[in-house]
Formats: sequence, structure tokens, C-alpha cells
Amino acid sequence: MIVMLFVLAPLRAGAQAPPEPTAAIDRSQSLPRPLSPETIDQMLARMTDAEIRALLQAELRAGVTASGGEPSGPPAFAATRLDRLAEELSVRVPTMLQEIVTLPARRSEVSERIATARYGLLGMLASIVGLVAIGTLAAGAVSALTRSWRAWLAASARTYGDRVVRTIALGLVEFAPIVAFVTATRVAHAVLLDALGPMEAWVWIYHTGVSYAWMALLVARRAFAPDAPLIRVAPFSDAEASSIVDVVRRAVTIAAAGWLVAGLFPTLGLGYAPAILTVAICGTAVAVLLATAVVRRRQRIGEAAATLLSSTDGHEGALRPVLAAAAPIVLLAYIVGAWGYWLLLWLESGQPYLAGPAGTLVVVLVAPIADRMGREAISSAISARGPRAVRVVDALLDAWRFLVILVAALTILRLWGLDLFAAAYGPDASRWARAAFDIAVAVFLGAVSWRLIRAALHTETRVAHGGEDADDPAGGGASRLDTLTPLFRAMLLGFIGITVAMIVLSALGLNIGPLIASAGIVGIAVGFGAQTLVRDIFSGIFFLVDDAFRIGEYIEIDAETRGEVEAITVRSLQLRHHRGSVITVPFGELKKVVNHNRDWVIYKMAFRLELETDPERVKKVVKAVAAELSQHPEHGPNLLEPLKSQGVSSIDEDSALVIHVKFKSKPRAQFVLRREVYHRLRTAFAAAGIEFARRKVEVVSQSGRPLANALDEAVAGAGMPPRVPAA
Repeated sequence: MIVMLFVLAPLRAGAQAPPEPTAAIDRSQSLPRPLSPETIDQMLARMTDAEIRALLQAELRAGVTASGGEPSGPPAFAATRLDRLAEELSVRVPTMLQEIVTLPARRSEVSERIATARYGLLGMLASIVGLVAIGTLAAGAVSALTRSWRAWLAASARTYGDRVVRTIALGLVEFAPIVAFVTATRVAHAVLLDALGPMEAWVWIYHTGVSYAWMALLVARRAFAPDAPLIRVAPFSDAEASSIVDVVRRAVTIAAAGWLVAGLFPTLGLGYAPAILTVAICGTAVAVLLATAVVRRRQRIGEAAATLLSSTDGHEGALRPVLAAAAPIVLLAYIVGAWGYWLLLWLESGQPYLAGPAGTLVVVLVAPIADRMGREAISSAISARGPRAVRVVDALLDAWRFLVILVAALTILRLWGLDLFAAAYGPDASRWARAAFDIAVAVFLGAVSWRLIRAALHTETRVAHGGEDADDPAGGGASRLDTLTPLFRAMLLGFIGITVAMIVLSALGLNIGPLIASAGIVGIAVGFGAQTLVRDIFSGIFFLVDDAFRIGEYIEIDAETRGEVEAITVRSLQLRHHRGSVITVPFGELKKVVNHNRDWVIYKMAFRLELETDPERVKKVVKAVAAELSQHPEHGPNLLEPLKSQGVSSIDEDSALVIHVKFKSKPRAQFVLRREVYHRLRTAFAAAGIEFARRKVEVVSQSGRPLANALDEAVAGAGMPPRVPAA
């Protein structure tokens, strides 16, 4: 399938070879489409005066009919074309059949042509055999000389890129025997020119047919590599690759045989009718072969279509199974339709028109290979495997796959004679066609750009977990890039949206110059009227440039405003308080920001103990608790420096020793660690007999003695029960 375009393309040149002077007049001549200077020269060279007059008369009549008020448009054109095709075939087919029936009457002409050979029929046959032998021996010699190179290139490959390089190199090496075959055949042709006689013209048909078929088979063998699985670039198994190449080989054999046999008829003076019939039979056989292959491999074709239509992110659409199941049916219907199209045009004008039918099959088969090569190249180029790298790779793979499908579709349309670029920008192009093309390109590029930007600047949604009362307060904030990414993404989305909108408006014929000028004036007016908004935006820019805070960090703006940064917009930030409330603060109102999430935190705790407490004893208790806390599996890793006592810092007015302890921890771990330190020190102090000082008020009498002591003495002197001191 991949090579039908190359195999059958020479038939067009063969059909245009100069006919013999005595050939029967073809009364159904028609102009080939499209016309080119080379086509005109070849057509005039093969036509007689009577044929030229008949063709001119038919074209003039068609022109008069077309200008006589017939309906225009695609439906009318199709109906007119079908009528003309039926008329041409009704004349041409009986004429060809009549020529085939009268072939025995041309025996004398064949004899005259053979008589032009210098050594007669036997000499002509011997020269042909010698010609074939010389070309075969030359190709075999070159193939033998390059056998070791081919074995080395097909041995192994480390990467997919190495496989591609080796496949191309092996194809070039295997192309050398074809060059040797053509060169030797042409040299032998020049030497055996006199002995060949009428077959001299057939030599060109021979070496072009064989070389084209050989090259087609070479392309198929290197693309699917059934003989070299270690360097195969196509996404097929060994059995599938062998099966595809086998189908190609049989199609090539049928096409080449038909080409060679068809070339014998005009060469020996038997006319073009049997040649056209031979090509029609061979083309039909090729179509039957391809249709049979599709029916037998319908399951694999559906799987290949499903793979090509699959999404890289794993989300499959509802139409994918339907399209995959319909792929074999569509392909089979296409083969039948393309065969009918080719056969009718071939019988009508003798022109093969193979670019569309055969080229489409080539493109359909090559598309999965191109998709696989691009996927491997993208995956190899981006070696990182982080979440962002995976998203970027998926976006690039989707873009590449879409590009492959788009290029394949444009190529198929071009092969069928529909050039979208010419239709959009040609001299006769419609204004709306150009606008539609520009809009489609702009929307496509904008969508692909946004897909890549969204993948590269993607950030996971963070769930705020509070601050002081959080279960896991040691969680760090996002990176600086993750904090700025949403803003960059929003700005780029706005830029892409505005650009695409401007292109669409321009394509529709609107003058966007005044619109841009008006936007500038409106922007200036809005700037003067929204000074607070501008202040917020510029303040936010400088806060973010200074890296004052990031998403996920716990900050404190004043005594009442604190929380975890949950979101950052263009003009404000949102804080999630540890009790759940959300606080929105414009950037312009920020004066001072205390960030509790940077690098490390030193936390100090004050303990009020009784005046009789021994500071050295307290220090030992704190040291023991610090050692125990450092070994804790959960709290130990959050401590950067162990808990330590700083000794007596002061004696407060309530007559208590104030002793400070401190520890250095990771950001936001201090909230959990302070609770743990307090509980552990309270338990350790109680076990060591160290008491916390109670707050009390002592009243002193005029004598300088405490009033409580004086009252106790008075009670004892009066014989009353002792006073119970208040707690």
C-alpha cells in the first residue's frame, strides 16, 4: 500500500508515449487535467491531425454549452462531468474493444517491426535476455559487496533515533543495487541498440518499471523492516510487518508485470487499446488484493486507528471507539471508490490519475510512522520525569499528533487536486475563504500555545491547613515559581486571547487600528480613575519581586490579620486564618509583612518559678527533656537546634523567677513544638519538685511585717484555730 503511488506512477508516462504512425485513430480523445506544457507537448506528439480536430471540436462544443446558461456550482458541475464521462466511455470502450478484436489483422505490422532488428527475431530475443542478465548481474554484484554493511546496520540500535538513522542508512545502501541495475541496463541498451530493433523503445519501459517497483518495495521493507526487527521504526510486530510487506510485494509484482506487458503492445505495433485493457486488469487485481488485505486485517486496522486517535493524557472521547470500529469499513469503501474513480478516468482518457487514490493510501500508512517518530523524538528530548515535565511532554505529543493529522489531511486534499493555500490566497480566491483560513490558523496556533503554556505553568491546587492549630503545621509553602505561575499564566492567556481576537477581527475585514488607539485612550482614562487599583497592582508586583511571601506560607500583617497565603491575584492576596476564615487584603494596604515560613524559627518560652528554685536544677531538667525530644521520631526532625535553658532572665514584681528556654526549628513547626515542650517540661518539673510560681499580692503592715503574719499571731494569741491561707 505504501508504494502504489511509486509503482503505478510510470504508467502515466507510458500512456503518453508516442504512438506508432499506423495506430488506429482514437475518436474519444479528451484533454488531460491538469494541463502543463510537458503534457501538451506529449499529447500533440502522439496524436494525428484527425484526432486533434476531433478533440478541438469537442472542447469548443463543451465551451459553447457551458456558456449557454447551464447552471453552475458543484452539483451542476458534477452532473455535467458525469454526463460527459458516460458519453466518452460509450464511444471509447467500443472502439477499444473493436481494436482488440482486430488484433490478428495487425500481424503484418508486427512482422515489419520485428524485421527492423538487425539480427532478426532470435537476435532481438537474445539481446533482451542479455540486457536483463547484465542489469541483474550488476545489481547482484553491488548487493554482494554491500552485504557486510547491511548486516552491520541491521544488527542493533540503542535508541529510537539510532534506529531511524540506521534505517535511512540501510535504505541508502540498498539503493545502490538499483542504481547499478539502471546504469548497466542503459549502457547495455546503447551497445545492443541495433540488435533490439523495435524493442529499443521498450528498454526504457523495462528499466523504469523494474526500478520503480524495486524502489517501492525497498521503501516498504525499510519502513516496516520484517528482516531487521532491531531497527524497525514502524509500531508493528514482526508478524504484522511481514504481512504488510508481503501485500506490498504482491501489489508491486502485479503492477510491474502489467506495466511491462502493457508496454509491449504499442512497442510491437499492436496499438494502445490492449495496453489500456492490460493496465485496467492489473489495477483491478491490485484493488482486489488491497481490499482482501483490509478484510483479513480489519481488527488490527481498528487497533491502529484507536492508537492513533488515543489521547496522551489517558482521557478518551466517546467517539474514539466508534471511529476505531469504523476505520476498516471506511478504508475498504475508500479502496473500492478509489478503484472505480481510477478505472473510469483511465478508460476515458488513458491518464492514470493515481496521485489521489494511491497517494491517500500512502499517507494513511505513513501517518502512524510519523506519529511514532515524533513521539520518540519528543520523549527523548525531554529527559526529566517530574510532574511538570510529564505535562509538557503530553502537550507536545498532542500538538505533534494534531500536526501529523493536519499535514496528512492537507496532503490528501492536495493529492486530490484541492489546494487550500491556493483556494485561500490564489488570484481567484474568495475573501471569505481567505478569512476562514486565517481564522482557522490563528485559532489553531492560539489553542496549541495555550495548551503548552497551561502544561508548562500548571500548579496544583493547594488546600490550606491553617497555622497555629494545624495538624501538620510544618508543611512548607510553595516555591517562588509556583507562586508567580498563576499570574504569568493569566497574563499569557490574556495576551493570546487578545492577539487571536485581533487577528480574527482583522480577517473579517475590520480595521483594528482605531480599535487599538481607542483601547489606549480608554486605558489612560481608566488609569486616572482607578489610582487605587493601579497602586494595588504595582505594590503587588514589587512585593512579589521582593519575594515577601508565597502561596502556602503563614504570614502576619498585624496583630489581627494573619493566616496562610491561599491565593494571589493581580491586586490582592487571600489569607486563610487558622480558624477557617478567609481574609482578602489589597496589596496597597500592606505596610509590613511577617513571614513565619522562611528558613528557620527561634522560639522562646518563659516559665515563672518559685523564688527558691535552683536554676542549675532547672537547667538539668531542660537538658534531659531536650535529649528526649530530639530522639522523638515525629518532632525530632523538626528541631534544628535542641531545646536549651537560658537561665534566669528576671525576677518579676510578683517575686517569681522568670526562666527562658528556647529552641530552633523548621518554619511553622514551632506551634506544635511549643505545645510539646510545655507539656513535657510541666511533667518533668513536677517530678523534680520544681513548682510554678502563683500570682499573689502581699500586704505589709506599718511595722514592716507582712499583714498575713500579724494576723496569724493575733489568732494564735486569742486561742482560735489557725487561719487557712487562701489558694
